[in-house]
Amino acid sequence: MSQDIIYQCNEFSHQPRLRRATIPVNDDDDDSSNGRRRQYHDQEYEKSDLASKWPDVLSSLAILCDDPGLKAIGAMIFPDEILGVLKSNYHEAVFAIIYSDEIPVRCGLDEFHRRIGLMRLYHQSFQLGVIIDPDVPWDLESRCQIGDDSILSVDLIPNYPADWFPYDTAITSEPLIGGRALNRAEYEDFYFLRYSRKYTDKETRAPSNEKDMLLSKSNGNGAEGEFDSLLPWDILHERVKRLKEEGNKALEQKSVHLAARLYDKALGYCSIAFLGYPKSNLDFLASHQRLLSKNSGHCTRWSKILKTFISIRLNLSMTLLKDSDILDTDTAYAQASLALFDLRPFTSAPGIVLTGKKLQKTREDEPIATYQAAKDLQAKAYFRLGSAKFLVGEYETAMQMFERCLAATKDIYPDRKPDRVVVNRLAESTRLFANQKKKRRKKFKSALEGADDT
Repeated sequence: MSQDIIYQCNEFSHQPRLRRATIPVNDDDDDSSNGRRRQYHDQEYEKSDLASKWPDVLSSLAILCDDPGLKAIGAMIFPDEILGVLKSNYHEAVFAIIYSDEIPVRCGLDEFHRRIGLMRLYHQSFQLGVIIDPDVPWDLESRCQIGDDSILSVDLIPNYPADWFPYDTAITSEPLIGGRALNRAEYEDFYFLRYSRKYTDKETRAPSNEKDMLLSKSNGNGAEGEFDSLLPWDILHERVKRLKEEGNKALEQKSVHLAARLYDKALGYCSIAFLGYPKSNLDFLASHQRLLSKNSGHCTRWSKILKTFISIRLNLSMTLLKDSDILDTDTAYAQASLALFDLRPFTSAPGIVLTGKKLQKTREDEPIATYQAAKDLQAKAYFRLGSAKFLVGEYETAMQMFERCLAATKDIYPDRKPDRVVVNRLAESTRLFANQKKKRRKKFKSALEGADDT
């Protein structure tokens, strides 16, 4: 299917049209909306930087933290493959500003960010065969009626939160100019002639459901007219949860590439909350970012989104170990290790949370349910670590990880029988490690005998 497509709009109609800039590579390609969606779902999984290089992303962001002029950088993470040129161009502009070089863009970084975001949203809409509103291009969900299996609701979540969060009045009290950013002041006559009816309908319509009521309140149309700082967290967690659930469904249907892509996309949204960003216009993150800074990157407040985030890491790890077609033991091991890092403050003892720069302090009176949930996830993380090492033949390490898995489970379920799968995998690792040691001794003995003969 050709992806070289451009957007055209009839000046005498509100109906936008998609045109192909090139003919399909193959006459058999289905260039209908359903065909595009099938192609979108059938793409092979390619790891984002957030999945494969989380520590490197952290290091890059640390360089930016002291520059107060980078408003939008707080959400500008690029797990890009297709639009890699935009990634390199954006990073070049950012580092030019940091190091006081000649800035390679005239429009300013925020404007450059807006343009990149608009391109990526158009690209996503073309892949899905969906027409977007160029003034609120991130709102794909309201532009498509889902009535068949050719499209998932999570397909309509923007692929990159950076193209949505800095511009939405429901998410930030100081939104940047987004969408196509038409200059109303300079082109006032054209604007009212071309768009006045459209905007009047949109701006005066009554909220139709609870979500609209919440959004209208956050937009300043509510009784108090105050920004609701809790709403962005609800929006963020709702999207992350949906991505995880659809990933689970795809995994159950043996669609491992789709499952991995959905988990990876969910990591992109989780990164908004759990990476240490420079200052941005996402003001709802401010107190959370201070918490991460005080505790060396650890979140010491147990929450729904933290639990979901850790579960997504473990699900992606499991997916990358599940099928030879997508096998990636290194990334699977890394994701499970990062899950253990996030769990560390909550797994030392019941009712205790570790805090401080080196987690040397403690906070008491944490609900026992937190410890139980964290230990349950810890056991799963150790099992993923053991499974990754087992597959690459590091049986001694695999044994240690499976033993820790059983110990973590026993801490919260002392009377429960050990999981048979873990017990069997531990037994197999022990047997193979014994054989491995035997072969090493034999090889070492042969080498010594050979040396004596010489």
